[in-house]
Amino acid sequence: MSMVVPSPIPTRPAELRRLQDIVQSLFPTTAVQVQNVKVLDGHIHPLRFLKLSNGLQLTLKISPRPTTALLRRERYLLETEARVLALLASCANPCIPQLFLYDPRVASLGSPFLLRQYIGGCTLHDIETQITIKQRKDIDRHLGFLVNLIGQQVAPSFGSLVKVASGSGSSSWKHAYICLFEDVLRDAEDMFINLPYAEIRREIDRLSPALEDVTVPRLVIVDFGKPSQIVVDPDSKQLCGVVDLGNAVWGDVLMAEIFESPSSAVLEGFGSRLNFEGSERVRVLLYACYRYVQKITEQYYRNRNEALEIQARRGLTATLKNINAIEL
Repeated sequence: MSMVVPSPIPTRPAELRRLQDIVQSLFPTTAVQVQNVKVLDGHIHPLRFLKLSNGLQLTLKISPRPTTALLRRERYLLETEARVLALLASCANPCIPQLFLYDPRVASLGSPFLLRQYIGGCTLHDIETQITIKQRKDIDRHLGFLVNLIGQQVAPSFGSLVKVASGSGSSSWKHAYICLFEDVLRDAEDMFINLPYAEIRREIDRLSPALEDVTVPRLVIVDFGKPSQIVVDPDSKQLCGVVDLGNAVWGDVLMAEIFESPSSAVLEGFGSRLNFEGSERVRVLLYACYRYVQKITEQYYRNRNEALEIQARRGLTATLKNINAIEL
């Protein structure tokens, strides 16, 4: 989650008027005012924190600037997040932000945007060292429950939410996964990133039959469990919510990052029996390979963080070693 950076209400009156008009459209029968606007830092999407006179706190997320280099999947992050939040609204779970508005047009703010509930607190990444073993188990158990809850949403076909919504999803998870991975590999090739492309493609082809065991397209947040996207109450150390849900597909729930090395509390919260043997083990390794390539590639589209890249490369190397050892 991004940190709040103190900032005055935008100095441009026209921008504030547009924000006020948007908020008023949400509450047409009451005179709700924008009381405060703050910048939220550290995200490819321009973010704003809005405090309203009725007590609501919202996050405004705007499409990336035209000059921002994006991976193929990132071109649809905003729309995907809006679709995810709309799908999960029926769950009425307080840890999942409520979507107030998604506007794909450019008329209101000059770019597509969404307004969602602001979830306050600290990221797990920031306070992980302050959490006791018991508190971490409670958080993990709750996260396991949430990933199961999210996976209860099903679709008629596999693939990205945008493709499935347009009727161009795949009837096969194997085919959809290979297409998703190819997009990331092409992103990497576009930046001339040094990766073992031939080995990765060969192993995907060799092990992809394991993906055919997935027959029901379920909603999965690919990076679910990432500490920077888990918001925790700094005092009680209880889970407040999860944010940045745009990296989602209709596929296999085991693709969520939290299943790469799940704690017993995560599995307890998830509830369903998993043995991580046979097909399940192969699939988890294939998904880890995908995420590590994605993490490495992202560094070349952002302000490169060498430490994060090294960590991801080590993860990819270890994952490929485990994949190579699998005999069919």
